[in-house]
Amino acid sequence: MAISSKHLSINANELGTMENHLLTLQVAIMQQIAQVSQGNGVPQDGLQTTVDQLRHFLDVDSCLMFIVSDFEPITTPFEGEVKGKKRQENLYQLLRGKGTVDDSSSRLICEFYGKYYTWLIQGKPLIFPIADEPPPAPIQEWQRVSGLPLLILPLCHRQSFFGAISLMATQPQRQWSQAEIDCVCAIASQWAMVFYHIQQEQEYHIQQQKHQQVIAALNRAESRNNALLEIIPDALFRINSAGIYLDCYGTKTETLSIPAADIIGKHLHQILPTLVAGLIWDHIEQALETKTIQRVEYQLWVNGKARNFEARIVASGFEEVSVIVQDVTDRVQMRLSLEQVNDALEMRVEERTAALRKVNDVLQAEIIERKRIEEQLRTSEEQLRQLTENIREVFFLTTPDFSQMIYISPVYQEVWGRSTKSLYEQPSSWLESIHPEDRDRVTQALHKQSLGEANFQEEYRIVRPDGSVRWMGVRAFPVVNEAGITIRIAGIAEDITERQRVQAEILNALAQEKELSDLKSRFITVTSHEFRTPLTTIHSSAELLEHYRHKWSEEKQQMHLHRIQTSVKYMTKLLNDVLILGKADAGKLALSLEPIDLKLFCATLVKDLQLNQPELSVINISYEWEPTLDAQEIYLDKQLLQQILENVLSNAIKYSSPEQTIEVKLNGNREQITLEIRDRGIGIPPDDQDRIFEAFHRGTNVGTIPGTGLGLAIVKKCVDIHQGDIDINSIIGVGTTVTVTLPILNS
Repeated sequence: MAISSKHLSINANELGTMENHLLTLQVAIMQQIAQVSQGNGVPQDGLQTTVDQLRHFLDVDSCLMFIVSDFEPITTPFEGEVKGKKRQENLYQLLRGKGTVDDSSSRLICEFYGKYYTWLIQGKPLIFPIADEPPPAPIQEWQRVSGLPLLILPLCHRQSFFGAISLMATQPQRQWSQAEIDCVCAIASQWAMVFYHIQQEQEYHIQQQKHQQVIAALNRAESRNNALLEIIPDALFRINSAGIYLDCYGTKTETLSIPAADIIGKHLHQILPTLVAGLIWDHIEQALETKTIQRVEYQLWVNGKARNFEARIVASGFEEVSVIVQDVTDRVQMRLSLEQVNDALEMRVEERTAALRKVNDVLQAEIIERKRIEEQLRTSEEQLRQLTENIREVFFLTTPDFSQMIYISPVYQEVWGRSTKSLYEQPSSWLESIHPEDRDRVTQALHKQSLGEANFQEEYRIVRPDGSVRWMGVRAFPVVNEAGITIRIAGIAEDITERQRVQAEILNALAQEKELSDLKSRFITVTSHEFRTPLTTIHSSAELLEHYRHKWSEEKQQMHLHRIQTSVKYMTKLLNDVLILGKADAGKLALSLEPIDLKLFCATLVKDLQLNQPELSVINISYEWEPTLDAQEIYLDKQLLQQILENVLSNAIKYSSPEQTIEVKLNGNREQITLEIRDRGIGIPPDDQDRIFEAFHRGTNVGTIPGTGLGLAIVKKCVDIHQGDIDINSIIGVGTTVTVTLPILNS
């Protein structure tokens, strides 16, 4: 909004006094603002002082300061704060100077501020009156309501709006001088900069708090992970096919004689004795080759003691294995102790009964130890149960003959759509959910698993109770005891429906791409070959006519012109065939029905063929109609019917000798018409009959007979659009019969 420089006349002394007066006001307020910006003052005190000083120094009746509510530098309420109305989805606070006009004038200013909020946030002031200038529409409304002088300056900085300063006087003759406007503008700009920096500080503190929260969450997660690794009873290593340690988890000091961090990046032979390293490396190669779990036991001297270890090795990636090492010293010692006890019993059972009592005491102690081990086993099983219930795969545990389901994780209910209770009650019920096409294959794999021939690893479909089908990937392996006897079958089932869908889409896309590439190659080959011959004919006849027509007779000139015309017609037909086929594939070849005299239509088409090519075979047409069939009741698409008849008859003529007759039978009733075209030509080989409707495909016995392989493809498209049917019966050397059946559709 423009600001007028025309004001009431003021003499030089008055002007100098006013400027000094305003300069004193501006300096005082700027000092107060500087104290607030440096943190030595309270924002609400500075704001209150500003509105009081502006009202006093400028001698106005009302000074109000609006602060938008989504930016609140004032943290405590104070006297004079009033909640305004909601404008542009922003609430504002109203700071009033002491000694202001009555509440009705304040409310009037508040309504004016809210009404022209969108004007102020653009950084535009509102000033009334302006001498010798018509006031804008907002000021005209203000003049009509109150008639009082008004000055509102927005608090804006860097495209951010924080509120406005409003001054009002009750003297209608009052004019706002440019010095007053500039003074208030400078004060408004300084407060806007203070608010901007406070806003930036607030955003900085918020981001700092969020950053601290993220760091705290990461520390908690790291602590949890470290705690989990500490309670893992086994040591877990990742080793590649070259025998290099890639990583280690949960390694205890009694597992290896050097710190775990020093293992990574080193070779087996650098960490383990030569014999042990070679033994483990050999089993790593077997695990990568056979994809089965490898177990190996070995002995190491750790911290001056001989310890026995068992390593389970399983392929976990490309050229990489996971190795779980468990200290089995106690188990080995227990086994040796049992063997020694058994030997002692056999030697001394008949000699001394007193020794038997001592042995019984030893056995009792071992029973207690075994109970302790069983209790530990139950604890481990509980931990395993908690783990399996919190993964997305279905974990199961059964007896070796699959007659009893020992455990199934709850996620089975979500994947199979059946309750775990039903599976516990009837363990074989999961087989009933397998898709009938996959059931025999899965049953045979289960049988091999039960015989110990191979681990179960299959992908198959299941049918859920709601009828939906899902793909499952299931792996199962035996759990054996110390004697090598299978005591359990453990497995994991994973929903791989999405993966199968993606694989199917990729294969389908590859097949379509290959088919398109083959079609493109055939199109280029056929069209280039078929265009070359007529173009050569046109070129040669045109050159001969150019150089020798003055020496030739009229008959010879007409012969070459006829050759050119024939070649052009052939090329035109080839282009039309390609265009029709393209329209049909794009769905742009629509059915257009109209009444047709079928006898006249067929007779005319045959006559035209014989007239254009008199050397062709003889074509005989016969008709057989129901007496109740009116020729005017037959509605067909003439263009599609012409394509069907022309292409079928052209093939019959092309692949028959001129002395052979072609039979055309036309049968009709009130529901359909049947066109039967029979020739006695070369016939179609059996291997080609499955592909006769493919574009650019020709029989292997056509030899040098010209053609594109588009005829029957176009016929099939036209018949399909007409909702009809086509049947071809052909024998090599005997001939071909094409039968086209078209329904008589309602007009």
